[in-house]
Amino acid sequence: MENNLSHDLHDVTDRLLREDDDYRAPRGSGSRLVRIVLGLFSVHTEVAKQELSREQGRLLSGLLSLFIGLSCLSMLILLLQGVGIWFCLARGLSLGLALLIMAGVDLLLGGLFLLLARRALSRPLLPETRALVRRTITAILP
Repeated sequence: MENNLSHDLHDVTDRLLREDDDYRAPRGSGSRLVRIVLGLFSVHTEVAKQELSREQGRLLSGLLSLFIGLSCLSMLILLLQGVGIWFCLARGLSLGLALLIMAGVDLLLGGLFLLLARRALSRPLLPETRALVRRTITAILP
C-alpha cells in the first residue's frame, strides 16, 4: 500500500508539472506551487478516505466487542466478589476485612486490565495518511 501511495503521489506531481509546461502563457512559480500543493492535497484526501473506511470497521467491531465483553465481565466480577466475600467469611474473617481483601483484588485486576487495554489501543489511527502528510510537508518546506 505504501508503494502505491508513493507512486500515486509521483504521478500526480508529474502530471501537474507537465500540464504547467504544456501551457505556454507566462505564469509565475507561485501558481505552479499552488497547483502542485492542490494536487498533493487531493491525493492526501483520497488516501485518508480509503484509510478511514478501513479503520471505521475495525473500530466499530472493536468497540462493540469491548462493550459485550465488559458487560459479561462485570457480571462475572460481581459474582466472584460475592464468592470471595463468602470464602473470607467462611474462614472466620470479619465482613470489613473480607471487603478490604476484595477491594485489593479488584484494584490489582483493574490495573492489569487497564494496562492490557492501553497496549491494545495504542496503535495509531491513519498511519499511512499521517506519514504521507509528514513527507509532503518536509518536501515542500525547506
